[in-house]
Order: sequence, then C-alpha cells, then structure tokens
Amino acid sequence: MQSRSPVSDRPKSRQPKAGGPRSRPPGPRSGAATSQTGGNRRPGSSASASGTGARHGSGSTGSSGSSGSSGSASSGSSAGFRRTVERLSYPVILRLHRMPRWMVTIGLAALLVAGLLAPVPYGPVCLGVVVALMAWLTYLAWHEGDRSRRVIRLVALALGGAALAMRLIAA
Repeated sequence: MQSRSPVSDRPKSRQPKAGGPRSRPPGPRSGAATSQTGGNRRPGSSASASGTGARHGSGSTGSSGSSGSSGSASSGSSAGFRRTVERLSYPVILRLHRMPRWMVTIGLAALLVAGLLAPVPYGPVCLGVVVALMAWLTYLAWHEGDRSRRVIRLVALALGGAALAMRLIAA
C-alpha cells in the first residue's frame, strides 16, 4: 500500500497577481462612497500583502475621515496645489507607465543627446524639455524616499539646469 502525500495532485487555480508589471493601477477616486483603505496609486507599484496599502503623500482624495500620513503638506493651499498637480499628472504618468520602458529610456536619452549636441535653436529646447520633465517628476516624487534620495534628485536637477544655462549662455 502506498501512502498519499497530503498535497493534492490537482492543479491549483491561478489568481492574477495584484500590482504586476502590466496591471492597471487604480484610477482616481471620487466622492465619499470610496474607502479610505485603497491601494498605492503610483503606477508600477504594488499594494501591500493585505491589500490595504496606504497612500504616501498628501493624504487621500476621498472623504474627510482620518488620514494615515499627511507627509509634506503643512498648509492648506500647498496641499490643494499638490493634489491638483497630482490629479492633472495622473493621465500622463499612466500613459508613460503603459509605454515600453525601453521606449521611454531611449526617448529621454535622445532628447538629452540632442539637447547637448544640436545647434542653438533646437539644442536648448530639447534640453529644456528634459530639465522640465526632471523637475516635474522630482516634484511628484519629493515625498518618496529619504533625505539622500532627495539630495540626489536635486543634484541631478541642478546639473541639468546648469547644462541648460551653459548651453544658453554659449549661444
């Protein structure tokens, strides 16, 4: 007589992974009917194991219940401005997230090289687009990470701004 192992030989049903590389991040919530315990809304990041990941940053956009972390927003006007920027940036970030990573990387590298090497009317414009994109992403990601990451972002932004300034002065 053979003893059977406690593990069944039947195939287990596969459930889709939450927050996989091509899963769609949750959209902006509206109204008071939504729950305060939604997932992390950054494209490409997954929710916690329990499915109740808290949003990092300036609070939630749902009803005015108790918020877990208020992050960097200390005054009402700056919190409203930040929420507006995040709300308007969400479709663009979502579109960038849906693009293949190599396409975004090659596009930014091409703009950077064109900004540094192209003749005067076109070079500074391309470099300005790269610096503006860096500033926008730095603003959106400011509350993420520790102080060293913020310093690295600011140094990269300062180097981009210095390259743009040198490019404009040399013209």
